[in-house]
Amino acid sequence: MGLSIASVTAFSHGMSAQGRTSGQADPEKAAGQATGSAVNDTDTSSTETVTERPVREAQQTSRLTPEEQQQLADLQQRDREVKAHELAHKSAGGQYVTGGSFTYQTGPDGRRYAIGGEVTIDSSSGSTPEETLRKAEVIRRAALAPADPSAQDYRVASQASMVAAEARSEIGAERREELQQQREAAQEQEAEEANAEQGILPNNQRAITSFEAIAGSSLQSNPDPIDEIV
Repeated sequence: MGLSIASVTAFSHGMSAQGRTSGQADPEKAAGQATGSAVNDTDTSSTETVTERPVREAQQTSRLTPEEQQQLADLQQRDREVKAHELAHKSAGGQYVTGGSFTYQTGPDGRRYAIGGEVTIDSSSGSTPEETLRKAEVIRRAALAPADPSAQDYRVASQASMVAAEARSEIGAERREELQQQREAAQEQEAEEANAEQGILPNNQRAITSFEAIAGSSLQSNPDPIDEIV
């Protein structure tokens, strides 16, 4: 079963009335993890050079009102935080953290900025309790990896902790059962060895008794008549 951990998506800041929604997230979501600081939705000339683009953006920003400039700064900061947040999840989660999508909001400069995001975590059980424990520990670290874990992050971390506790309990029960089996096997071996020793001693004792009986009989036998005459 997969779980998702997401950064906080709530972001609201008043916008001046220029035909844009106020404080609402863009309904579009990226199909995969977005790269870069923002997605440019404005039409630009195909011949625009790398050095011309900052000039154009600076000109656009200079036309914004102070309120719009503050809103733009907030959106840019939020965009960096969201993407760093999801990257921290993926870096810490390794193979168990996949995907990545973002919710965008269009800024006063016409560009889209990420205001929320999420990644998917594989929370299925491992093939053994040991594997489940290792996986749960990785998931917990991944959930708490960002500098500012969200409420959902904490919930995922809590679930991972419970899974890890159950796995530890199963591992402990298996080890106790193995120790019990080892003790029983040792006791059976000791009993077999004791029985074997008890079986050998009576035989030896019977042999010694028979030898003594024979020896005593020879010593106490009557002398031969010929020996007496001689």
